[in-house]
Amino acid sequence: MEHQPKISIVEAVFLLMYLGFTDLVGIILVLFAFDDFFIIDALTFPVTQVYFRMKGVKGTADLIANVAELVPYVGALPLRTVGVLIVIWADRHPEGALAKSGQMAQMAAKVKTPKGGTLAARAKS
Repeated sequence: MEHQPKISIVEAVFLLMYLGFTDLVGIILVLFAFDDFFIIDALTFPVTQVYFRMKGVKGTADLIANVAELVPYVGALPLRTVGVLIVIWADRHPEGALAKSGQMAQMAAKVKTPKGGTLAARAKS
């Protein structure tokens, strides 16, 4: 059975146009030494995160890009658009290295320390 991406091409184009526009506005504001006072971040962060949660897509790369946007002067870079591009690429290529690294991180979070592990041995001595 072939993998069906959860994000359609039309949805991806509209999402990238919206984020590209907001990134362009942010770049123009920085060029004229203005600040958006996190208004653009407040307009884009909830939209992308809610959208990815509704679609059932892991939006970790987008979340990291949105947090990086909060760093002064780094926020002038088009990180939101890059983060969404990474999420769309991972959705369309589940066998890729990026998607597998996310799955491995998820499995590593589930690993528990055994009862006879190193922490228990140190506590007894």
